[in-house]
Amino acid sequence: MPAFQKELELLTQHKQIHIGLEKLETYLERCRSGEQDLRMGELKTVMDSFGDVLWAHLDAEVKQLQAENMRKYWTKKEMRRMRM
Repeated sequence: MPAFQKELELLTQHKQIHIGLEKLETYLERCRSGEQDLRMGELKTVMDSFGDVLWAHLDAEVKQLQAENMRKYWTKKEMRRMRM
């Protein structure tokens, strides 16, 4: 699939998403422990820091994984053998 040829772009997106998720996890853990109060503005800032790349990545994945596109590269039998 051509999408896999853009591996560097996908890896970059994944890295940005994971950095954002780690920040989110750290923030929420600090709130849960009582170390800091949950503030919606701060939560939004953390989420906004990776939201654009997350949505762009997910939108591209949905387009790439549509049945019409998958049929170009694999048979139905091959698809059924794929672990998901």
